[in-house]
Amino acid sequence: MSHSTSTPATAACRILEDATQLGIEYIFTNLGSDHPAFIEAFATLNAQGKKSPTIIVCPHEMTALSAAHGHSMITRKPQMVLVHVDVGTQNLGCSVHNAARARIPVVIVAGLSPTSITHEQTGHRTEFIHYTQDSTRQHEIVAQYMKWFYELRSAKMAHEVLARGVQIASSSPQGPVYLTGAREVWEEESSQLSLQSAHWSASEPLGFSEAEANTLVQALLKSQRPLIITSYLGRNTQSVHALQDLVETVGIAVCEVNPQYMNFPGDHACHIGYKRNSLVDEADLILLIDVDVPWIMAKVSPKEHCALFMIDMDIQKTDLGFWHFPIHKSWQADSFACLTRMNEQLRLRQVAPQERQARKQWIEAAKNALKLPDLPALPNGHIQLQDLCLAVKALVNEKTVLLFESPTATERLLFTLQMNRPGSYFANGGSGLGWGINAAIGAKLAQPKSEVISFVGDGSFIFGVPSSTYWVSETYGTPQLTIVVNNKGWNAPKTSTLLVHPKGQAQAHDTYWITVGHESRFADIAQAAGGAKAYRVSQLSQLAQTLTQALAAVRAGQSAVVDVLIPPISAQTLGKTTDSQEERVLA
Repeated sequence: MSHSTSTPATAACRILEDATQLGIEYIFTNLGSDHPAFIEAFATLNAQGKKSPTIIVCPHEMTALSAAHGHSMITRKPQMVLVHVDVGTQNLGCSVHNAARARIPVVIVAGLSPTSITHEQTGHRTEFIHYTQDSTRQHEIVAQYMKWFYELRSAKMAHEVLARGVQIASSSPQGPVYLTGAREVWEEESSQLSLQSAHWSASEPLGFSEAEANTLVQALLKSQRPLIITSYLGRNTQSVHALQDLVETVGIAVCEVNPQYMNFPGDHACHIGYKRNSLVDEADLILLIDVDVPWIMAKVSPKEHCALFMIDMDIQKTDLGFWHFPIHKSWQADSFACLTRMNEQLRLRQVAPQERQARKQWIEAAKNALKLPDLPALPNGHIQLQDLCLAVKALVNEKTVLLFESPTATERLLFTLQMNRPGSYFANGGSGLGWGINAAIGAKLAQPKSEVISFVGDGSFIFGVPSSTYWVSETYGTPQLTIVVNNKGWNAPKTSTLLVHPKGQAQAHDTYWITVGHESRFADIAQAAGGAKAYRVSQLSQLAQTLTQALAAVRAGQSAVVDVLIPPISAQTLGKTTDSQEERVLA
């Protein structure tokens, strides 16, 4: 990269120019008192007609990082998030966890309070807040989730520090990095410099030799009941096709657990579904490809003589705490490269048709046993979750990009939709709720011609700070159809409680402290904040028509939110406890 300007430029200006050269398209930001150098740099580059990333102003930092996440999960290219000192960093909240766990390349840049107190240095302390926001270890707020964190101490190093940040974020396994700099440093003059982009390229994952491919192929061909488990193989859409070739040639069962992407066609004959623990105790060979939690060890274990293999770009999961699953042989390698080499090996062999057919018969029998039962129809024409999933399926087309964030509805929705187009489905790789409606902004920026649908629970909608989300969507022209599954509470804590205390007092008295206001009108928040079309539906007879109207609004350029009321998860009323309820609680 090179800079053609001959006029003095600040470190902030150089960072913006370099960001463009390094492939960063967008800067998602919420600006503060530490950003005068950046605000002036935005204006300077704009006045001079020079290239810099497009600025997306976000009223809340949850929107900023989640939108960057949504863009990068599709493009696999890092975007930039610019936030305000310690308070802006803290306001990123659980979106930091999400970016780390989903291995999303993103460069987070935060200011530091100025240290100089006299006027000799540009950017010195000018406000009382520069004292109260001056923390001693700001980076530690997010350090354990970052691949790398660093403080820019000299404007002369702005080029190299940003280039290294992008390089680390982009290298496999990808992930977020955190850069900081004091206000004075961003204001310092930074000299013109040429950098060789090739010297800062992302590193490649370890290889997978022909001999190693041969070992794995031989094991697959010897097995009678082979099983592949994956969660995020589909981050590379080419891997989906490569996996399909392998599966069809050999005859292998595929299970997607908590999928972050569309990893394998849901309607394929060898796809056994999305239920964790499926066939783990029946398979004689299990191949884990790009998965963090393949099964729950307290629930199921592989057979004693089951052959266990693993291919993953992040083989040791060193950013997690305790983690272990039994594996005989593992490879830290790119799944697409491995699958390609295995398919090359298979093309040189004769796969016995009768053996392949025997494997497929086992898979077919297993599929029938693993099917989810249909939910019973509700009286009075009310909407069941199954009804909603079927109605959403009718909306899906070749342009659909579906972002999913309703954890306890995962299996039901995926079994119903059976998504089969690579790059059509995305879910949060972490557990920080509020991701979906904001990631939809980045997804739409990455694929402007797509029809973006976010399917979220009512808790996920609230945690996403919708007053920020729909302001950004309207301002920057990124309409989405949001479908809110409104069961009047947060089902996940109830599910967790029943797993530990299936016949406890909470179950006996229906007291979980997880319900939300029965009169809440979630869609109206989006309408007030960003002019979104607001719908609320509780009758099955009106559901399909309402969703069709909402999608028509999105196609016309306006976000739409449909608040879909399904059976409540608890009858407990918070804040308005009746005498009988109070007696039950105290009993």
